[in-house]
Amino acid sequence: MAAAGPAAGNTGGGNTGGTGGGAGSGSGAGSGSDAPGEVTPQVAYPNLDPDPAAAKTQVEQHLQVARGALAAANPDPDTALKEARLALTFDAANVDAAAMIAFAYYHKKLYDTAELVLDDLFKRESAKNNAQVYYVYGLVYDKTNRPDRAKLAYEKAVGINPNHASALVNLGVHQLQNGQYGEAQQTFEALTTRFNRNDSVTLSSLGSAYRGRSADYPAGAGERNDLVRKAEGMYKRAINANTNYGAAYYNLGLLYLENDPFPGVTDGMARLNAAKGYFDEYKNKPGLDIKLYDDRMKDVTKAIKRLEKLNKKKKKDAGGGGGGSSGGGVGGGTP
Repeated sequence: MAAAGPAAGNTGGGNTGGTGGGAGSGSGAGSGSDAPGEVTPQVAYPNLDPDPAAAKTQVEQHLQVARGALAAANPDPDTALKEARLALTFDAANVDAAAMIAFAYYHKKLYDTAELVLDDLFKRESAKNNAQVYYVYGLVYDKTNRPDRAKLAYEKAVGINPNHASALVNLGVHQLQNGQYGEAQQTFEALTTRFNRNDSVTLSSLGSAYRGRSADYPAGAGERNDLVRKAEGMYKRAINANTNYGAAYYNLGLLYLENDPFPGVTDGMARLNAAKGYFDEYKNKPGLDIKLYDDRMKDVTKAIKRLEKLNKKKKKDAGGGGGGSSGGGVGGGTP
């Protein structure tokens, strides 16, 4: 369609203008039109269609800038939006660029606008096979309290592109929330092994998948102990990755509180004091949920009081039995 413009212009003005000029000029008529056997030169119209390879390069350059703007510590959605729109000037049908516009609106917290962009984009068949489109849909659904649709969107994204790590992370979060611990374990193990994701969030999430699965086995069972140890190891790795990641301390506290006996810890009071210590660490970290902390500390306090009462009773029973035997021995031996 770009080539049609110059062709129409030449037909309407270029050729006519050339003929008219020749007729109006005496020198032109005498030296050109009346010359016997002269051939009229062919006009070569310029091709104004963009080179596909060059257009693709331009699109990718603008999208790289947009991705970098959103991946920064302080995301810059305005720059991402500008760059995505520039990409569309080189390829108006580019799905990735349109999805980037929706992604930028998501970062601007304009969730309805982002969804409208996605809905319009989804009318194209090519968009229905684009992992990023589903991923941004998932983000929008999460923010607008539609978790079932969000999970389905992340599943679609991962199904199209198994290497979409961000979609895989969010899918794993939903699996944990839904109690799908076996599936969550597979998801986060893939992230830590295939994608070398060793950040505190991923490691702690894998720990929670192990902790959830451990509840499928009775206390003291070998399978349960193995999963509890794996969970503890992952939570501690998460802390090593980021000592300020409060969720890892909180989850360690839960792990010690919930598992009686705890593998390798024979003293029940030591187990509960460890739980209390981790909850106290959580209290001092960013992102504290004070109600969550208070609820867990009440649980720990009750458990400690129950154990103290039980230990006191055991001690009393043991002391009473020993005293009775001792008294009987003395009485029997006295003349």
